[in-house]
Amino acid sequence: MKARTLPLGGVILIDKAEKDFGLVSGIFDGISERVKDFKARVKLLLYNRLTHAVSVHKILETYPGEVHELLGFKDKPSERSLYRTLETIGKCFPILVERYQQVLREHGLVGEEQILDITSTYFEGERAELGARGYSRDRRPDKKQVTIGIATGINEVPCAITVQKGNTQDKKHFTYLLNVAKRVLEKGSLLIFDAGANSRANKLRVREAGLNYLTLKPKKVKTYRKYVESFWRAEPERFELNGRSYYCVKLREGEEWLYVYFSPELCREQLRKKQAKFERNKRRGNELARKARRHKAIERLPFDKGWVELIPSLQLTLKEPANPYITGIEGFFILESSISAEPEKVLALYKERDRAEKFIRSLKEGNELRPIRHWSKWAILGAIFICFLATAIYNLTVKFLKNSPVKNLKLLKKFLQNLTLVIIYPPGRFRVRVVSNVTREIKRILGKFVYKYGDKNINLRW
Repeated sequence: MKARTLPLGGVILIDKAEKDFGLVSGIFDGISERVKDFKARVKLLLYNRLTHAVSVHKILETYPGEVHELLGFKDKPSERSLYRTLETIGKCFPILVERYQQVLREHGLVGEEQILDITSTYFEGERAELGARGYSRDRRPDKKQVTIGIATGINEVPCAITVQKGNTQDKKHFTYLLNVAKRVLEKGSLLIFDAGANSRANKLRVREAGLNYLTLKPKKVKTYRKYVESFWRAEPERFELNGRSYYCVKLREGEEWLYVYFSPELCREQLRKKQAKFERNKRRGNELARKARRHKAIERLPFDKGWVELIPSLQLTLKEPANPYITGIEGFFILESSISAEPEKVLALYKERDRAEKFIRSLKEGNELRPIRHWSKWAILGAIFICFLATAIYNLTVKFLKNSPVKNLKLLKKFLQNLTLVIIYPPGRFRVRVVSNVTREIKRILGKFVYKYGDKNINLRW
């Protein structure tokens, strides 16, 4: 008697998102009418990201034919057809993003507060069309990269994605991300972003789009000192948030509100780090000073046009030097916003930025977006959109649960891979399908939907 075991979790997540939101059909209907199994190919690419996340080249040899049948294939696809599907998705990238936004709008999933963030991921190889060297968040300056902009709500449902070359600055990339995000946002929505995208021009663009903004003022010592002086002259408001105390002074400059915050705990933490840096560099300086004293004679070194004289020198002070890293603005930070609200509420909103960081972590680590191994522009865009959509499916099916049993996509994928469908082929009889390894976590996430794929009349069929 033969039996085949295959991971079932990815199939169930895709089908559940399709049943609840019409996600795949709403996005991909009519995209490639000549290809009858186009949506099945898309589901296979999504299933791969939600399961083992192997390269496209390895998909067909990793997953058995029964998986293809569950996803809606009539015949086994070819490797070439999967690559063509990726390129088709890449060519229709703007249309697919717009359709995805339409699905969110129809189901009321677009939040009024949106967090905008920009990240990057790198390539293997040197021939990627969108690849360029720039500031690498992955600490791989030796690799070409691509920058990705994400807009996600506080409800953790992403609503926009943009892709630009790897050397695009955050302030410039923000303009592209804003143009995409504003299509689906209601007037008056609040955009939250960090200092990397903060510029006068970008804030003006947000206001011209009928939206509001909340951002961090770049920490420049000369600028901050002016507001620190205003802080000490005023009577700051005190409150506590997440176990840490804050003092705030609210100022008005033109049409913009400034929230000047000071945290004693943050101040002590920053002073400790700067003192540690000062002591570390002082130890290095003491070692260099000892070497300078040992080389009192002038050292002469030859070069093409004569001799170079190296004279070690020491600059002495009358007392022990002060810590040059302490600037007097430790513990302070300033938030800029177009809205007037309570300082505690404004700070709580800005702290929600970690939701975008969690989504990016799921995108890059959970769905293994990095490194990208595609070269053509359309394949790169297609691969990024598939990862984005797979991560969105995870957020739509898991993050909406109260007290979710899993905290990140990486952990969820372990449960999904353990959830298996066993297909038994008894000789001379019909095949039998049995769902196994249904854990309590899986039951909480998928409910009774999980048993849809197993046979319920096994006793009658044997």
